[in-house]
Amino acid sequence: MKTYVHFDALGSIHSIITVDAPAGVMAMMEPEPGLSVAEIDAPELDSAAGDVEKTREMAKSYKVDMSAGSRYKLSKA
Repeated sequence: MKTYVHFDALGSIHSIITVDAPAGVMAMMEPEPGLSVAEIDAPELDSAAGDVEKTREMAKSYKVDMSAGSRYKLSKA
């Protein structure tokens, strides 16, 4: 499973997208103007799988850590 986020310049998360597809399947997400998209390592989201309210709460309490290079991760806000 791959996890993508739409986030702004401050790292605030605007949406979380998970894709669970067979190898070789590609997905494209176009964010609103001013937002970026990144695939993230987010083991924290495993506990929220299938729970929309818990996922929304995590989006509010975490930011995207952009200091890791090309692969971003979540950090507590």
